Amino acid sequence: MELSHAISDIILALVGFFVFFRYLFKLDLVACLLWEAFVLSVTVAALFGAFRFLGFSPYPLIVSEFFQHLAGTVGALCLVFVTLFLVLKKPIPVSFAYIVVALGFVAFAVVRLTDNLQVLNIISLVCIPAVLILGIWALIKGERSIGAWLILAVVALVMGTYNKSFMANSIIDHIDIYHYLLAISLFCFGRAARHQTH
Repeated sequence: MELSHAISDIILALVGFFVFFRYLFKLDLVACLLWEAFVLSVTVAALFGAFRFLGFSPYPLIVSEFFQHLAGTVGALCLVFVTLFLVLKKPIPVSFAYIVVALGFVAFAVVRLTDNLQVLNIISLVCIPAVLILGIWALIKGERSIGAWLILAVVALVMGTYNKSFMANSIIDHIDIYHYLLAISLFCFGRAARHQTH
């Protein structure tokens, strides 16, 4: 049992549920589903991760990894797509949304069936900078709130992902730092999502 990891995962899951019910649930169906592909995948992965760290095994680990892969494929691609239309301030074309979701599930299937985690790395190397660029573009367009929240979300996500590199001597474990920074990232994405055009 690793109590600190379980606590940080529970906090991440609670933030994810808060973001869903406070910000995403109010959006139209397509926008809500696209945001949820990332936010709820991370949330469910964190919830089952907490069960794993509390000593329940092996099923919580299997479910947690499943949703981590879902967030890193379908969720990441949907995040870029929904963020693009957030910055454009235009309604999301449903047919394009289905195409993006389908591409995400193809990538997800590749990861799950081949256990090729490089696909996750490639997607994150494309999607994270894309959302950052969209955040900067929003600032340039004068959409300061959207741009600032998107940039903060990406910065927290990157800091969490690579915290071992620049916080090597931290008194907090790197897994806990990752969970807390990911929770901040989800909150920032939720704050940005409230500006989504219906």
